[in-house]
Amino acid sequence: MIRKLRRELALILLPFISHVLRILGRTIRWQNRYDFEKDRGKIYALWHGNALGLALFGMDRGIVALVSRFRDGDIADGILKRLGFETVRGSTENGKEEKGGRTAILKLMELLKDGKNVAITVDGPKGPAFKVKEGVVFLAKKTGAKIVPACIKFEKCIRLNTWDKLIIPYPFTRGWLFVGKEIEIGKSDDLKEKLKELEGELLRLESLSCGNPG
Repeated sequence: MIRKLRRELALILLPFISHVLRILGRTIRWQNRYDFEKDRGKIYALWHGNALGLALFGMDRGIVALVSRFRDGDIADGILKRLGFETVRGSTENGKEEKGGRTAILKLMELLKDGKNVAITVDGPKGPAFKVKEGVVFLAKKTGAKIVPACIKFEKCIRLNTWDKLIIPYPFTRGWLFVGKEIEIGKSDDLKEKLKELEGELLRLESLSCGNPG
């Protein structure tokens, strides 16, 4: 009951929360930039705990974000749209009809082929943390889209005691974007091997210090 009330209150406050996040994002002193304009039809892969940081970094870029169909996804969906993202509701888990899996994958395939860039939290929506689920590599193989591993670090931040260890930056802190080696999946490639490659690259980015952004 309390959780339901919190969710309903958060939905009511969505415009205010989104406005505060916009202000927060503008205070962050980003130490490096990324040219989103050079990308066409790529998949940005990130850990769920990095979702807020990367949302603040990529505001108003027209990126498509995959958002869970779970109830908590309503909040994320509302915030992301107000931060200038497009959203698709569902999951990339193949065959998970109850999670909107097939519908979401078909929509993402269409958007990627149209040149849209798509962001996916590869260990979401409920974990386990830092374990890549196979949906993202399946999508890349089907579309030929390259996967761009990405990670955000902040000089000062709060790491919540949630399953994903969500990172919330302090205002006016310094921030870094780490981008890893792009991963391309051919028709004959083994999905499990590519999944391990992506997971290893994301873990490598997670371990980097803020002094040497990729």
